[in-house]
Amino acid sequence: MAEIKGTLVPNITFFTKDNKVDFDLCRKHMNWMLDNGVHGMFVTGSYGAGPLMTNEERIAVFKLARECCDAHPGTYVIAHVGCADTASSVALAKAAEEIGCDAVGAVPPFYYSYTEDEVIEYYRALASAVKLPVYAYNNPTTTRVSMNFGTVQKLQAAGAKGVKDSSMNVTCPTRVYYDAKLSGKDFKVIIGASTGWLPFCTMGIDTMIAGMSNYAPEIVTAMYGYTAKGDMEKAEKAYLIMMNYLAKCRFADSTLVSHAILAARGFEAGFPRAPMAPLNYDEAKLAQLKADFEDTLAKMKALEA
Repeated sequence: MAEIKGTLVPNITFFTKDNKVDFDLCRKHMNWMLDNGVHGMFVTGSYGAGPLMTNEERIAVFKLARECCDAHPGTYVIAHVGCADTASSVALAKAAEEIGCDAVGAVPPFYYSYTEDEVIEYYRALASAVKLPVYAYNNPTTTRVSMNFGTVQKLQAAGAKGVKDSSMNVTCPTRVYYDAKLSGKDFKVIIGASTGWLPFCTMGIDTMIAGMSNYAPEIVTAMYGYTAKGDMEKAEKAYLIMMNYLAKCRFADSTLVSHAILAARGFEAGFPRAPMAPLNYDEAKLAQLKADFEDTLAKMKALEA
């Protein structure tokens, strides 16, 4: 199995006005992002409304993502299988393996409070159920579980093969990365945002999952490209351009922001799943969102000269 590497997207799931998964729009969006250079997808995670979907719906999205990636050779699918209970998470992991996903990721069990040992056993059950790499998803904002270095060591012993870290705390992922590197461990660190990418990739981390790619894949892939080529002078400029744009995109929940900017760019934006409601902006706001994107893209393209 090929090693996952590059810039992936935690793609949003589109729904119809009557709250059903809009598979046609999901397919269009997936192909558009892949055509614009993303290296793969992390499906039905936080952006993808996984906790708001049934297992059957999530499995259908796994299948769709696999089909789209098969049409774009060399791209990857990580299926997010995290649920509030172990049995549902294991069932999703098995389905992802059968479909041919490249890995599975999972947040810790949520809603109730659990001991660290209970969390570790949850991941042990996942790792024991499938042959796919299992990545723990550290997202304390949504789960109230914050993984530290000791937790990750226990996850490694339980069979996890990596961690997707969206904590924005450099302490844990940097320590985990250097421990794995210097100890020769088969354990991958994935950064769960474009924020911080430049210093993380300078360390040697080679994979990020960037929400901005939902609505501006051209920006993220261009920035990633300079770091991948080792052109640090342009990488620094591209990173600052990307971060300055990101600051303008933090005006609401990140999933809703994705829908809004897609609409501003003229992409059919569909609906989020209820109880989430789409942002309703006037033409002036949508024009500003479009102008912000186009200005950022122009600055990024100017680096090519």
